[in-house]
Amino acid sequence: MKASFETLFERMPQASMVLDANLAYIAANAAYCRAVERSRDELMGQYIFDVFPDTPERLELVLEVFNRTLAGEVTTLENQPYKLQMSDGRILDRFWDLEQFPIYSDAGEVKYMVQYCEDVTEREALREQRDLVSAELNHRVRNTLAVVQSVAEHSGEAAQDYESFLQGFQGRLSAISRNFAALSESHWQGLDLESVVAAELEPYAGPVLERISIDGPQLTLSVKATKDTSMLVHELITNASKYGFLTQPAGRLSIGWHIEDGLLRVTWRESGLDGISAPERTGFGFQLFELMPNVTVERHFAPDGLKLDVEIPVAIVSDELVFGRR
Repeated sequence: MKASFETLFERMPQASMVLDANLAYIAANAAYCRAVERSRDELMGQYIFDVFPDTPERLELVLEVFNRTLAGEVTTLENQPYKLQMSDGRILDRFWDLEQFPIYSDAGEVKYMVQYCEDVTEREALREQRDLVSAELNHRVRNTLAVVQSVAEHSGEAAQDYESFLQGFQGRLSAISRNFAALSESHWQGLDLESVVAAELEPYAGPVLERISIDGPQLTLSVKATKDTSMLVHELITNASKYGFLTQPAGRLSIGWHIEDGLLRVTWRESGLDGISAPERTGFGFQLFELMPNVTVERHFAPDGLKLDVEIPVAIVSDELVFGRR
């Protein structure tokens, strides 16, 4: 019968070990030895905290639980962290769920402690990832709502009547929605500048695109810069559809950018128009530029179309270039 119990213990799929009253190993099954990457010879007779030393704070907690078990209590330790030294010298952070049972002698005294172990490192990693995703989602939702509120307020200030407010506000919400969807598809890694521009031009696809030229190196924007750029380009395109190059068959648009002296320099050139003059009041799009203190904008309403020169520090638009991931 004794051999049968020993065989059963050895073949248990759950990592298990036995300590005596002095917290020295007297048994460990194969699953346990595999889990801790120790041979049975390395464990037998050794004090557990000599084999697996830990910080004084964590050691004190575990020791208190072990002493309660040796006093006759069934105990548990959930998500217990420990550092596992692998055979190749690497140190891995692991998490275990542990359950301890007292084993009594014939005299009724606790003589041994059995511990069942379950490695829950993967579960904890998934839980941490879930919590991070949830926190990030909450953060993004709050930011998006703040943006919507700001857009509504500034749309109201710029609108001359209810109809113009509603039309402008709905268009801006659509731009935010397109941008949000594109960022989600990219797993919130930011989008390249040309894609942002092309997305805002998409509603005008067709022959109009033949009158538009885009020229600039590939540049991946940060998430915030992606949002800001999408909104700014949307406003410029909307204005162009009302007063600019999109209102006349001969109207053309040239967009270009390059990086120089730590600055992203962007040019917007409308041409082919007649009789263009500066508006009497500042529209929502140029109000957005004014809300961005790190952006320098020079605008000129030439008779043949709007000319813009924009300078932005690369450090605030592209993590890719700043941290050398390119």
